[in-house]
Amino acid sequence: MVSYLKLKLLAAAVSVSACTLPTDPSSNNITTGFGIQVQNPAAPIVHNRYMNLWSAGGGDQHLYLSPAGDAAFNLTLDNGVISRGIIHAVINGEYTADDNTTKLFMTERGDPKAYFQPVYGCNPDTDAVQLELDFISRAALPGGFICVRSASGDRHEFRYSPPGNTAVREDRPCYEVTLAVVQAPAA
Repeated sequence: MVSYLKLKLLAAAVSVSACTLPTDPSSNNITTGFGIQVQNPAAPIVHNRYMNLWSAGGGDQHLYLSPAGDAAFNLTLDNGVISRGIIHAVINGEYTADDNTTKLFMTERGDPKAYFQPVYGCNPDTDAVQLELDFISRAALPGGFICVRSASGDRHEFRYSPPGNTAVREDRPCYEVTLAVVQAPAA
């Protein structure tokens, strides 16, 4: 009986660690169009939803989780910055003191750019190797993370939380998320 239990535990451990990450470094440029799937299994309300763009006037695009906004599977990564044509991801505006976060959105203006580094990770649901965008910095300020929180009208918006941020709103948490690079889902 003990041998059978050990065998089952070993099989479970092998299946848990089946994701073997490539060792070759990835470029900080992705020229083929992609989308972003948000992952955080501990937060089912945001887990496995896609990042969409919402026209905000003046050419800006605000970032919301699907189904709000328009699907965005034609993004590129240009020297670590998420881009779509002439607009790029920035962190600025709509700062909120109660959770110490700032809006992440896309614009062609010169706001502080959001920099990412592609890294390999493991899909939390399938254990498959995936490419992820690891947040690096807000312009020259390193650290912090990208999170998603509720917004008006049953939408969820993308935010930046700075290094060492301890501010939390229990009624409106900003969930730290993994940004997985994905192709458009099959219709």
